[in-house]
Amino acid sequence: MIGICAQFTIQPGKNAEFEALLTEFVTTVKAKEPGATVYQLCKSAKAENDYFMLELYADQAALDAHGKTEHMAELVSKIGGFLAAPPKLTQGPAVF
Repeated sequence: MIGICAQFTIQPGKNAEFEALLTEFVTTVKAKEPGATVYQLCKSAKAENDYFMLELYADQAALDAHGKTEHMAELVSKIGGFLAAPPKLTQGPAVF
C-alpha cells in the first residue's frame, strides 16, 4: 500500500466553496476508484485555511490510475482558484 498526505492552504474566505468542491471529488474517487482504499479530506485544527487529504492506495497501479482520471483532470482545472500556495505532497509506503 502507498500512503499520501496532500496539504492545501487556501485563500481566506473560500472555505465553503473549497469544501464543496473537494467533498464532491472525494465522493467520486470513492465511487470510481476501488484501488483508493482511503480518501478523506480533513481540516486543520490549528490553521483555518489548511486542509489535508489523506490517501491510501492498494498499489502503485492504483495511484497511477488516480492521476489519470477525468475527475482528477477536472479538479486540477478548478482547484487553482482556491489555493494560496502550491499543494505539499508527502508520499511513502504504508507501514502496516
